[in-house]
Amino acid sequence: MPLIVVASGKGGVTKTTTAYALGSALRELDAMPILVDLDPGASLTENAGLIADGTHARDLLEGRENVEALSGATVDGLPIVPGTVDLLNLSNDRADLLGYAQRLYDVSRERLLVIDTAQGLALAATRAALLAADYIVVPMQAEPAVIKRSYPDVLALLRVFLADPELRARFPINPELLFVLTKCNTRLGLTRHELERLAKDGVQVAAYVPAGVAAAECCLTGQSVVDYAPRSPVSAGYRDLARTIVASLNRAKLSLAAS
Repeated sequence: MPLIVVASGKGGVTKTTTAYALGSALRELDAMPILVDLDPGASLTENAGLIADGTHARDLLEGRENVEALSGATVDGLPIVPGTVDLLNLSNDRADLLGYAQRLYDVSRERLLVIDTAQGLALAATRAALLAADYIVVPMQAEPAVIKRSYPDVLALLRVFLADPELRARFPINPELLFVLTKCNTRLGLTRHELERLAKDGVQVAAYVPAGVAAAECCLTGQSVVDYAPRSPVSAGYRDLARTIVASLNRAKLSLAAS
């Protein structure tokens, strides 16, 4: 099973909406994920209709309990390890960071995890998740200021990891990067211009998610947009992303079987 991390160097790019919708879309494909909220602001937890209390996500990272025991359920019935503000108190010590990453990696060998992260990449929980990730989903919008801080910051952090011999020896550090263009309107000249620039930089967009009222309304119900508005173009975009991931997983299984 893989570890899927939704992250960006820029806030306000619909990371939480993407993580929740991706979880629902993967469930439709029988992938059966567990959501993990590693944001101290607990946006995913609260959007899913839960109260952010306890120390669930921190307990997972620090190895005090297994993922099943720490999981609640969203309004949609997806298992979720809630996030709380105590994630801010995680140690930034190198040994502890490696321990957090190892626990996430070990859990994800048995269960598919979809992790929502905090704004930016500075927190220990976010760095641990990225260090252990098999897939990194990077939501972004077709605006110069957003693109400048979204995927380049993720790539820069991965280069830091790869430059460290101890980290390379302990973790694969070879995640598949999946770029998702959210609130997308290809009729706008700015959007087309930024897409051309991304293509020149070698960035291949894995899914296009248009702007839509459903993405804002679903937060009021505790549902993901995929369950709240299953026929919406927004949901279709997230289903495309889920199919891309499942296809990649199936290719990996075939490769292992052949070897």
